[in-house]
Amino acid sequence: MKPNNEYEQEIDLKDLMFAVLRKWRLILAAAVLFAVLLGGYKMAGGLRQMQDAAYVEENRAAYERDLEQYEDNKKRLGREIENIQASIDEQEKYKEESIRMNINPYDVYEEKLSLYISTDYVILPGMAYQNPNTATSILKAYMTIAQNGEMYNYVLAKMDQGMELRYLKELVTITADYENNMLDIAVIGDTKERAAMVMRYIKECIENSHEAVTQAIGAHEVHVVNESSAVTVSLDLEQEQKDFTAKVDQLDQSLTEKTDELDALEEPTNTLLSRGSVMKSTVKYGVLGGVLGAFVVVFFVCVAFLMSDKLVNEKELKRRYGLVVLGVFARKEKGVFAFVDRWLNRLESSAGQDMSETQIFEVAAANALNHMDGIREVLLIGTAKPEALEAVKNGLSGLLEGANLTVGGDINKEAQAIKKAAACDAVIVVEQRNHSLFGGIEQELDVVQNLDKKILGCMIF
Repeated sequence: MKPNNEYEQEIDLKDLMFAVLRKWRLILAAAVLFAVLLGGYKMAGGLRQMQDAAYVEENRAAYERDLEQYEDNKKRLGREIENIQASIDEQEKYKEESIRMNINPYDVYEEKLSLYISTDYVILPGMAYQNPNTATSILKAYMTIAQNGEMYNYVLAKMDQGMELRYLKELVTITADYENNMLDIAVIGDTKERAAMVMRYIKECIENSHEAVTQAIGAHEVHVVNESSAVTVSLDLEQEQKDFTAKVDQLDQSLTEKTDELDALEEPTNTLLSRGSVMKSTVKYGVLGGVLGAFVVVFFVCVAFLMSDKLVNEKELKRRYGLVVLGVFARKEKGVFAFVDRWLNRLESSAGQDMSETQIFEVAAANALNHMDGIREVLLIGTAKPEALEAVKNGLSGLLEGANLTVGGDINKEAQAIKKAAACDAVIVVEQRNHSLFGGIEQELDVVQNLDKKILGCMIF
């Protein structure tokens, strides 16, 4: 049979995995060694530091400083979060209850009232002494009534709607023109009825205050100059509502930032070593060392597997050279914990695991007889160890009917084997896992091909 010159080697991940697993003793030994070395090094260093008084004192002082700073930052952030949350709650309550913040700025109901304060004041011609003009004082009196809350309390009592004073004040704007003795009042509302109601009670309060102001300051008259109702658009109110929303958003963002900062705040670690911490550190570094040691061995096993030219299993012989595999013998596992290796063999489902050697030879002989028409001299060749060739001869003797079975040996190295190959009718190739090299197998197949001899198949040990 001809070698497949166009064959491209494929990496079988299953073969690679089992090649690594079969080195479990070496991997375990390396893991234990690295674990002992790294863990022991860490333990020795820790015990040495525990005996250093200067180191112990320095670490204790540093830890106490860090812990104090941590507690201060934690309390500060806690207070800031509480304050921000309180502000957010207050703003949400205000947004919910404030009439002004819930007015549609493009649909504002507005009531306006302009009042003129008149007195009996006249200028006396030619008189050095003039009577005082009380109009300004009267106007200030009405402004005081409005500013000290008397007017708003009157309106709230009349409305009986459970509105708070601050929400009412937001709806009313009162300005005084002291030069012209004018009092301008503007009321806005979310509904026409509310705006009209507030304005009506404001007028009543001013009328009810007339007598008290007269007795306190002087006689006067309050005249309505202008009174109007309208639905208008207030861009200023729109901007005010936007500013309020932006303020609430900023508070939410600040709360999120402070909360994240508090969550990210880590309590300082006490680096002062104790026997317990030394043991924990030793165990941690021991585990790390074990993993590192195992990884190093696995890495080199993988590299060796990928670069190796040795026969691993019978599948490569089929793929590379198209050889008929007559039989595959089970691996013979010996030594301590050999049961682990046998378990791996079962997982890998290697051929021959469930067959005795007698069964393997019988099956191999039956397969070979199918291709032995007229063949009388059969030669055993291969790069396997000589005892493997003898074992195949002894096993197949008597099973190949009418054929003479002879051990030839390694035709790559033994001239006598080449002479025997030239004189035989057919050959059976015997190879050994983790011993035979593909280079040697190809060389012996070339010799057989040049001698024009038939290959009945191969046996794998």
